[in-house]
Amino acid sequence: MQLHHLLKKVFVLALLAGTSAYADGACEGNDLSYSSSGRRSNSGRRYSNIEQTSSIPETRSKPREPRSTPKKRSIPKDTPGCPDNSCCPAEPKPGPFAFTYPKDLCLVCPGDFYFKVDFLFMQPKEEGLEYAFRNTTPGPGSTELKGGQILGLSTESDSWDWDFGFRLGIGGYLNKDAWIVDFQYTWFKINEEVNHKAPFGTALVPLMLQPNAVDAGNPFTRDRASFRWHMAMNIFDLTLAKPFYVSRYFTMSPFVGLRGGWINQNMTDRYSGDFNGLLTGVKVRNKNDYWGIGTRFGVNTEWMLSYGWKLLANWSTSMLYGKFDVTQEAFSDDDSYKLHHEFYIDKPNMEYQLGLGWGTHYRCQYYHFGFQVLWEFQQWWDQNNLRKVFGEFQYWANDTVSRGDLTLSGVSLRFMFDF
Repeated sequence: MQLHHLLKKVFVLALLAGTSAYADGACEGNDLSYSSSGRRSNSGRRYSNIEQTSSIPETRSKPREPRSTPKKRSIPKDTPGCPDNSCCPAEPKPGPFAFTYPKDLCLVCPGDFYFKVDFLFMQPKEEGLEYAFRNTTPGPGSTELKGGQILGLSTESDSWDWDFGFRLGIGGYLNKDAWIVDFQYTWFKINEEVNHKAPFGTALVPLMLQPNAVDAGNPFTRDRASFRWHMAMNIFDLTLAKPFYVSRYFTMSPFVGLRGGWINQNMTDRYSGDFNGLLTGVKVRNKNDYWGIGTRFGVNTEWMLSYGWKLLANWSTSMLYGKFDVTQEAFSDDDSYKLHHEFYIDKPNMEYQLGLGWGTHYRCQYYHFGFQVLWEFQQWWDQNNLRKVFGEFQYWANDTVSRGDLTLSGVSLRFMFDF
């Protein structure tokens, strides 16, 4: 019977020790610490509502000894770049915890703010940007489609250029359980252009003109066709996040918030050649502007390696309520037209990041600096809403060219500063 009670006590004590070992370790190895009350001390981030005892009943053979009075943490005066510091008491860490605890950078006397800047090098792509096709004609004056090639940015992989952008952010830690309020602004702008000339024995057929804009007996341009795409993106994000340790070397930061902004696109098509028996040129100017606002949520993860290095994997999605303002105009000596379309609709978007990061403390852990190199992908559904007019003589119809998705993929380089 005594052996049975002894084994029971050993098992409970081992379980308590294992739970404590699992939870402890956020700032293991340094002498920075936190107040036993769970509130922020001068040596670490904020904590609140943290239980100081495990949920497992304690079994002791003698009463716990009272804690000693915390000693002041001091930095040697001869430490290069480190002033003598007496404002940060070295109090015991909270715990043990049965489950997770907030992520902390272990800064001395933190201000609970951070700044970040991202440099973006992205390749934008969008469906539905075909503007002509090259037709192999069977003979002079014939309108038969013999064969050929579709022309446009969407059909030629080597036509997509890489462009630069940036993202600026600022954030702060709250008293409420180490929550983080984060605000960031993303700017990206592109200019792309392609040109095509009809080789001997072929002709270029315009796809962004009304049918009677060309000679019905010979509906081909004879010379050149070009297309230019301009886009400007401005996105604002405001989120509330909760970073915490899932285990000693893995942290998660789920977040929820708002996203808003606008994406303005201008597409210009130029055709030159034989139009209704005249050698002339036609310019088609298209505007596809969008603004939206809605909710955003996602999760950021960190997989700690060693020497400050970590793997990163982030994902988020948004659903935005917004408005499209679409205008299409054609200008020529003989035929011109203008189409305008406005509508409100819900549109989703999604993004994810994968990469590698590194961070370090300096000036005796008063500050923290880090950088990240990430592969980033963004998907904006149904951003291209240009219309295509088709029919013959008095019979007309129209439909969207493609309801094309807009994607951005490339590298983002982030620098962060915590204090």
